[in-house]
Amino acid sequence: MTAAIPCKICEIHCEISPGSTGRCRMYTNQDGCIVERYPDSYLVEYPISIETMPLLHFYPRGKFIQVSTIGCNFTCSGCVSELLTRSVAEFSPSLLKKSPEMIVKRARDEGCRGIVFTMNEPTVSLPTFSRMARAAREAGLVTGCSTNGYFTQDSLASLIPLLDAAAVGIKGNADPAYRACGARSAEPVFRNIATLIDNGIHVEITVVHERGSEEDLLTTCRKIADLSKDIPIQVMRFIPFGPADISLEPGIRASENLCDRIREHSRYVYLFNSPGSPYLHTMCPRCGAVVVHRELFGPMGAHVIDLKQNWVCSCGYHIPFSGACAHTVYQEEGMMGGYRPTRALEVIKAITTCFGITDEQTSARVWVDFISRNYIDVLHKKIQAIDTYYELVDHLADLTGRRQEGTDLVRTLKEHVEGISTEVAGLPRPRVLYSMGTPLFVLNEDRFENKLVTTAGGEPLNRGFPRKGKPGIMIEPADLVRLNPEVIIISGFLSTPVEDAYMLCNELGIDIPAVKDRRIYGMPPSWDFGNPRWILGLSFLAGVLHPQEIHRDLEREADRFYQKFYHIPYADARPNRSFFRPSAG
Repeated sequence: MTAAIPCKICEIHCEISPGSTGRCRMYTNQDGCIVERYPDSYLVEYPISIETMPLLHFYPRGKFIQVSTIGCNFTCSGCVSELLTRSVAEFSPSLLKKSPEMIVKRARDEGCRGIVFTMNEPTVSLPTFSRMARAAREAGLVTGCSTNGYFTQDSLASLIPLLDAAAVGIKGNADPAYRACGARSAEPVFRNIATLIDNGIHVEITVVHERGSEEDLLTTCRKIADLSKDIPIQVMRFIPFGPADISLEPGIRASENLCDRIREHSRYVYLFNSPGSPYLHTMCPRCGAVVVHRELFGPMGAHVIDLKQNWVCSCGYHIPFSGACAHTVYQEEGMMGGYRPTRALEVIKAITTCFGITDEQTSARVWVDFISRNYIDVLHKKIQAIDTYYELVDHLADLTGRRQEGTDLVRTLKEHVEGISTEVAGLPRPRVLYSMGTPLFVLNEDRFENKLVTTAGGEPLNRGFPRKGKPGIMIEPADLVRLNPEVIIISGFLSTPVEDAYMLCNELGIDIPAVKDRRIYGMPPSWDFGNPRWILGLSFLAGVLHPQEIHRDLEREADRFYQKFYHIPYADARPNRSFFRPSAG
């Protein structure tokens, strides 16, 4: 029998026996050789703006083709791509065979500047990525990737001639952070970052801010600043999308304070997953003026709103960036671009979980159907209104053979909506602004959350803005004063403590009824978007909008829903930001 052989692609160094796989489940031992299981096969392929990836100082506003496969060599708590990285066997049927030439042709036909690999780890598909990158290089396109940086020295050396940029995610300064993800130590990552920089590759660094990790992150960022103070640092505020507990999630203000400390060492520090925060802007290190104005564009993404020509501040300071700056920003449609497709998958799983389906095979089968029929765009439209949400539930029930379960869920949703509508009929309708993160980030007018406000007896103020974002836009303090909301609701998706919202308004002198009357409310986690628990959010809204007239027992309603659809008492649940999980852990 042929012996197990070591995989030399990443520093985990799996010993793979004949016919079996390593940790990432993307390579196998075939006749004594390590080979890819799914060569030249991709989960997604579509155009994006480069800041959605995100890379912020590389071909700014440039249009790129984003590709991804499945699988990862790490298992990190709270991973936004968890379903796609940990369910390789289940999602492999959804992979589409695409030759390098086909990817390159689409990039050129779409007028893209290059191709980037993101949403999962490129080391798990390194031969595929390398073939695609070589074809792109030959066609005059640039290439990049998001990576955890756990390449072996040999595998990185083979990729460097084909690579132009890398966003490297650092899990921590010391070995325990890497062991928590299933790796061995931190050393290979810092070694590889130095190698990339020494070879002229554009590098941006990503770190995740969990509550309590501040000192470790500062040590990490000081190490990067020792290489160059100009390396952009992307701080991802931790959002527990996976099984992680919500207590690890810091508020936006706490993450901004951390960014201020990192800026003592690095010139360009950015905060993600924090709607309404100005810490996505590029600030001039000399005078502090805004040179590039950005706002959140979905989880872990950004978009450029405005910038100084050639990134030159009015004081004359030149902000460094690689490549050429595009004249316009490409606007991705629906739930495509960056990490937003992971939210589409969680929407699907959130509904099918209520059917009693917990296996990943079904989620993958539905995903294949949605991709093949281009139904992701349809899904995005259907989750923006209550009546069409029912249609989505019916469609998924038919697709999964769970017609009775789908009928039960729709009946429960409809009865709840009709009950709330009857209770609020004829009541005064307070003016409500629906925000995400801080009160200075307002959701788009056509979002589902505004439909909930209307159904709960409120008057949504999220309308009449000059543009749309994903999932909304930043406004100025003067806009908030002009809107003059009586109530502000903070989303249960990308949220922040209510007290931080009051502090921000007081600091900016925003004296509006919602602040004076202490009527800023935080929606409970994942009760307003992405899953059927929105009916609980509807009860919450009715109660806070009409506190004198509506008296619902939320704990009792939540317990009935959790018992019926998740088969656990609500008292035992520890909700986080996951759409489909009723409880963390």
